[in-house]
Amino acid sequence: MTLLISIVGGYLFGSIPTAFLIVRRRTGIDIRKNGSGNVGAFNSYEITQSKKIGIIVGVLDGVKGFIVAFIAGQFLVGSFWNQSAALCGALIGHNYPVWLRFRGGRGLAPAAGGMFAIGISYIIVWCTTWAVAFVCVKNILKANIVAIILAPIILLIIPSAWIEAVMVRNISATDYRIFSFIMSCIHLLSHSRSLKEIIQHKYSVT
Repeated sequence: MTLLISIVGGYLFGSIPTAFLIVRRRTGIDIRKNGSGNVGAFNSYEITQSKKIGIIVGVLDGVKGFIVAFIAGQFLVGSFWNQSAALCGALIGHNYPVWLRFRGGRGLAPAAGGMFAIGISYIIVWCTTWAVAFVCVKNILKANIVAIILAPIILLIIPSAWIEAVMVRNISATDYRIFSFIMSCIHLLSHSRSLKEIIQHKYSVT
């Protein structure tokens, strides 16, 4: 029952459409109908050409994830897995908000925020992998996908002591690795359209 409360509560809070509300209030533009249509920080910046708006949206989305994970970790029995369920619920809510007919963002910012309440090794590995991938491919979405796929694999390979050294909560490296894999699956799902376009482009060229 507590697990269900975690998921539903996380979903409802995560589904607050930060980018949609801020861009609509500042410019009158419907973010879903402009740019990539993604309801997130990067598309907010692309549409408005305002770094300030992009940063505000990104930070607030990150705060959403942190609040959900922190509250679940502090007040719900079962600790880590309830906390993880709440964060996963928030990512799904952010990516598929009921208020916007299930058209949302990609969940990277709320995931990063939530991991600051759990453990930051996923963030470190993801960002490092992303930076290397971006230098190689010169494309943000491609770098996202590479980092999403490789992050849980790298976490599986590196020593447990490294993961535990930057853990916020007292949980095992094994549990953290399992959760990282689940979170990457959610991220990959939110990038499915971009992944499909990349694959189609590759085969159409060859």
